[in-house]
Amino acid sequence: MKVLFVERGTRALSDNAPAPLEQLDAEVMIDGKGARRVPTSISAVGGTSVVYAASLELPARHDLEDLEGIPHPTGGWIVGYDRFIPYFSEARRLVGISGTPNVLCPEDRDLFVSPPPLCAGDAEICDDLTRRGYHPYRAHLGIAYQPQCQECIGRECQQACKADARQPLQRALSTGRSALLSGWTAQQIEIDGETVSGVVVSRAGQEPVILATDRVVLAGGAIGSAQLLLASRSTEWADGIGNRTGLLGRNLMFHLSERMAVFPKHRAPLGFPAKSLALRDLYLRDGARMGMVQSMGLQADYGNILMHLRSRFDAGRLRRARVLRPFLRIPAKVAAGVLGEARVFVGILEDLPYETNRILPGSNPLEPPRIVYGVAPELAQRRHRFRNAIREMFRGRRFFFLNDDIELNYGHACGTARFGRDPRDSVLDADCRVHGLRNLYVADASFMPSSTGVNPGLIILANSLRVADRIVAAR
Repeated sequence: MKVLFVERGTRALSDNAPAPLEQLDAEVMIDGKGARRVPTSISAVGGTSVVYAASLELPARHDLEDLEGIPHPTGGWIVGYDRFIPYFSEARRLVGISGTPNVLCPEDRDLFVSPPPLCAGDAEICDDLTRRGYHPYRAHLGIAYQPQCQECIGRECQQACKADARQPLQRALSTGRSALLSGWTAQQIEIDGETVSGVVVSRAGQEPVILATDRVVLAGGAIGSAQLLLASRSTEWADGIGNRTGLLGRNLMFHLSERMAVFPKHRAPLGFPAKSLALRDLYLRDGARMGMVQSMGLQADYGNILMHLRSRFDAGRLRRARVLRPFLRIPAKVAAGVLGEARVFVGILEDLPYETNRILPGSNPLEPPRIVYGVAPELAQRRHRFRNAIREMFRGRRFFFLNDDIELNYGHACGTARFGRDPRDSVLDADCRVHGLRNLYVADASFMPSSTGVNPGLIILANSLRVADRIVAAR
């Protein structure tokens, strides 16, 4: 089997040069308010994994299955937890994941690369949480912590210490059985009966080209892949490929992010490693789906406090008095001096699927997609409970939330082409192949029927390995 990778992003000019990154935006309307353009991902060889935060956390069984006392919002995934477990383990083995076991997850039995020791500030937070009955563990990260490691959270790693998609891509290219076409964007998928016959790709300043193919695997993300399928209309697929029942692009989910500054007691110093701790104690509370809490790899220093004050100012009643905005530096500097530096943590709140949350159909996948999202009442209620539980968890120490308004994590988009048994309520089959077509697969977060309570990285990687096995078996 030979593989051609088609990537919108362009190659670096040399092996040591930074990766060219293109920010991709979307027009987002929340709760019917005016649409605003927000960054949702990046285009690069290796995709958003180039700048991801390296979190590769194992989901819980109830994330995928309908359990007694813990009903699943969709009735459960068509492929159950036990069938995913070997792929979770293989994905972790390929990455060489660092961390320590999560004692609250009995399936978490994989071996980990030992992470560096905690700094004094993180050790104080960890010990205090443990004394109070919580179960912090070292976050599960795709970071090898090689000499001179800087973790590179939210930015490109130049020494292949942080695992991203470029390393397996390079291994594939080195076999001689694959090639990379970079700087080209898929514009249309062409259909002949029940088969994809080709993909139209374009590049600035050049005429579009049709790539003939035996099989097509989309991995453009839950927003990008859905946008391309919706734009690929034909006589057989008048509303877009995979959209005969109108589900494509719907059930769009994000995680809600609750960012907070947590201060070590006695001004214990913070340092390396910065992305260190994770907790699952709030994952499921009284039957309600919440999510995990983890450090973000950031410190709440003067710059971050100033950014927080500016966001509060811009959203508040004083926003029209722009002349006052520069003076926010004064309270930010005072706060940083009085409070000392804090570790930034984030709570990841599970989002549930609603058909009204969607990517709107369009005819040009090169244009920013249009997204409509409404905050469900149950989500607002769970968010309130989640924040109260976080307050209780950090009770007795200096702590405050960094966001008051709802904050969607656009990097965790999923669910726009869910898999399932019945074409009437799903877009993909169990092998993540589009219902009604023999050779079109989707191997990104689009397939997920629910968002789970963890970062989607490990799920996407494991499912990609599973889909690859299914493609090979179907040859």
